Amino acid sequence: MLMDCRKNTSFLFLAGIFMGVIIGAAAFELGLYHACPSRICVDNADVTPVTDRAYFDAAHRIISEAGKSVHIVAYELNYYGQYPQSSQSRLVRDLLYARERGVDVKVFLDDQSDDRDVVELLRSAGVEVRRDDNETVTHAKVIVVDGRIVLTGSTNLSFWGLERNNEANVLIRDEKTAEYFERYFQNLWGKKFT
Repeated sequence: MLMDCRKNTSFLFLAGIFMGVIIGAAAFELGLYHACPSRICVDNADVTPVTDRAYFDAAHRIISEAGKSVHIVAYELNYYGQYPQSSQSRLVRDLLYARERGVDVKVFLDDQSDDRDVVELLRSAGVEVRRDDNETVTHAKVIVVDGRIVLTGSTNLSFWGLERNNEANVLIRDEKTAEYFERYFQNLWGKKFT
């Protein structure tokens, strides 16, 4: 009888440990899910906050250093030929120079973007540009470079966005995050828009 009692105690002890491990693992998984619901976590990534006028410097640098691809989703993109030193005009030229270097440059814009001249300029240089339909508003602002760098946040590629507004963004150097936003870009790009 004493032996049966020890066996039951040992069994209950081991069962308790086993249940504790299972419950602990489930709680850990649940905690991860709430901390990172999309499963695209920025674990060891290099994340740099980019605010206000610093956006131009960050975008200029990553586009200028691109070796393979620059894929952009934006509400608008402006070019002012009469103001060649404006931030907007310089970013458009960065895209043109990247294309000249053989970089795959693609831009996806909202259909309501009012600068039709920039679309013509980019297309004439071999940059592919597509727009969404008038049923959808593309309000995202994402630049994915070389499948490893993402610049995303609130900044529109316009005069007000680059030179006047208070804006908040992040520059993320992380392949998993870049892969997520590259899929997002490719999904938009693959739709039947013009």
